Amino acid sequence: MVAKKLVVVQLLPDLDEGGVEGETVDLAVYLAKNGFKSIVISGGGRLVPLVEKSGGIHMRWPYIGEKSIRCLQYILKLKHFLLEENVDILHLRSRLPAWIGYMAWKLIPEEKRPTLITTFHGFYSVNSYSSIMTRGERVVAVSETIKSHILKNYSVDEKKIHLIHGGFDEDEFSPENVTEDRIRTLQKKWNLSSQNSPVIVLPGRLTLWKGQDVFIESLALLKGQDFTALCIGDTEENPSFSKKLQDQIDLNGLEEKVKLVGHCADMPAAFMLADVVVSASSTQPEAFGKVAIEAMAMKKPVIATAHGGSLETVVSGETGWLVPPLDPEKLANAIEEALVYPDKAVELGRQGFKRVHQHFTALSMCKTTVQLYLESYDCKTLHSDRTQMTVLQLLPELESGGVERGTLEMGHYLVEKGHRSIVVSNGGRLVEQLLEEGSKHIFRNIGSKSPSALLHILPIRRLLKKEKVDILHLRSRMPAWVGYIAWKSLPKKHRPVLVTTFHGFYSINAYSAIMAKGEGVIAISKSIKKHIFENYDTTDNVRLIFRGVDSDYFNPDNVDSSRLEKLKESWHLGEGKKILMLPGRLTRLKGQEVFLKSLLHVNNSDYIAVLVGDTLDNPGYTAELNEFIEKNGLKEKAVLVGYCGDMPAAFMLADIVLSTSSSEPEAFGRTTVEAMAMGKPVIATAHGGSLETVIHNENGWLVEPSNEKSLARAIEKALRMNENELEELGNNGKVRVKKKFTAQAMCDQTVAYYEDLLAP
Repeated sequence: MVAKKLVVVQLLPDLDEGGVEGETVDLAVYLAKNGFKSIVISGGGRLVPLVEKSGGIHMRWPYIGEKSIRCLQYILKLKHFLLEENVDILHLRSRLPAWIGYMAWKLIPEEKRPTLITTFHGFYSVNSYSSIMTRGERVVAVSETIKSHILKNYSVDEKKIHLIHGGFDEDEFSPENVTEDRIRTLQKKWNLSSQNSPVIVLPGRLTLWKGQDVFIESLALLKGQDFTALCIGDTEENPSFSKKLQDQIDLNGLEEKVKLVGHCADMPAAFMLADVVVSASSTQPEAFGKVAIEAMAMKKPVIATAHGGSLETVVSGETGWLVPPLDPEKLANAIEEALVYPDKAVELGRQGFKRVHQHFTALSMCKTTVQLYLESYDCKTLHSDRTQMTVLQLLPELESGGVERGTLEMGHYLVEKGHRSIVVSNGGRLVEQLLEEGSKHIFRNIGSKSPSALLHILPIRRLLKKEKVDILHLRSRMPAWVGYIAWKSLPKKHRPVLVTTFHGFYSINAYSAIMAKGEGVIAISKSIKKHIFENYDTTDNVRLIFRGVDSDYFNPDNVDSSRLEKLKESWHLGEGKKILMLPGRLTRLKGQEVFLKSLLHVNNSDYIAVLVGDTLDNPGYTAELNEFIEKNGLKEKAVLVGYCGDMPAAFMLADIVLSTSSSEPEAFGRTTVEAMAMGKPVIATAHGGSLETVIHNENGWLVEPSNEKSLARAIEKALRMNENELEELGNNGKVRVKKKFTAQAMCDQTVAYYEDLLAP
């Protein structure tokens, strides 16, 4: 961890009252007291002296939070300020200032930018304006409910989101630290000194969503009870709503019981006056609910509406009451219980005191935030020292298949290790997962086998320069030509290292030769390495790196029964018959027609054959297969189930998994290895990569390619086996995968190769 005392700038509209403002001040004070340079930029307000008294710096920029053209003047000003002050962390806490901060930050050269942190403080309306709060390099969510809100409504990698609950100041909100004089001052100010009635307090800005109107409506139902209720909040901030509340009080004859007392600068003393504290947020839930934890810190029972952050802070029946939002009757019932059973209320207050000291202190919030700052700074330093790599992978699309899966696994691994992962493709089903796992994706149709693909050369060249790419990894022939030409057009000293992966037995010609032009060439199997050596003038720079499978994803223990039932229902599979499964793209080289023909030679009828693969990908071949099934009376025996998004569950349904590549061998045979990882015996054609993954009669069977009778004999042999015999073969496969064919090993070896190639 760095020892550097960071320069931190927090940016928000103003420093008056509210949870955002309170947390900003708490953190600013903590930073200053611990030797950091703590700067807050806002439009000013009541809390500014607290920042400055602690040694922090406040910069008053009027209009920084104003939705008018005047705020735009601060973009360039902030850019220059960040550079002049050598700011390490820019922390954005509200939407409009966040846009100003973000635009200023983007104008700074990447290597000089501070780390950008945003905090999601509320349930902002879901739109492009609010999306700015997700653009931080790290995003802080102030509660679990806010984290869920972000993940539900925005495309944000969950790993980028950090849960940091708000907290209260243990010195300020301490019953022992509130003097009798402070309490008497408020009693006198609010004309309470001569009253002995129980006091109900609702603090918060006077606004519809804070629920003061619902609170007053509930009190009207308790008019016969003895109480005094105080609505604490600035009456001048929203004068029309303040008038509406006063009219509601008068209309219900509550003018002697309910008071709008205005802003209070001494909330600890205000809480000491209370017998019960209410948080009645109605139309919108509390993102966190700082009022509730401050009240509990003062040993006061809390009544809160049961949504949002209140569900994480208030434990109903233990520290207070939770009531439905917008329900004055239920709120009245809870208030009445607090008034009728004061001993219970006191005990709930004591339990609340314990809870907030365990979970919700400002000190804990500040320490966790500074820890995030320091980790972010470390990561930034890592990048500037070039110990962090930027890797750009190019391939046609991200639909399904071994090449695509390997790309995803590599991206996930790079991000986990602190590197930057960028993928260019024409998109597909797997893009969402790629983004969730932290990679950046850029849509370009670089796999098109037409002259239009050449239009992407200059954009790729610009991308290589802009992103300062260290490794350009080419994974398919057409994208490889685009990437190679872009790479060659750069001055030698500015070129990234060029890596190609030979994923298949490509036809031997000048077009395929591009895959041998890498400064580093990866062969995914011994068969492919031999193919390269025999056909291309490339030997010294070829490294064998077997492909692998994600041992967490393809793990039988991680597939629950509900996933199996969902697939069985979707595929209309009955019980009692063994399942022969052939997964793979519906294409002639995968041998689906050989598999179907072999079934005509299988005498055992105790099976159902399931062909898994996207039927829309190759409609002509799909129609041909369905026609064969129809004509040969296999409708009760074989079914094309289409694309499957949950292959681990699919493999768990299977008894035997097949790989029947025919006219062309598998370069590696990823499907086979995935099935082995799930503990399933396999039948594979005896050529290409299958000869390296399947051991005949140990974890499955090898059969002659394109020979339906040889395949039928292996199927019959498998069908005759009992459950224990099949399980033994499957377990042998699991052991073999764990030893030789994991994604972890593949990624470890690939990054090691990158580092070797980057070494001077």
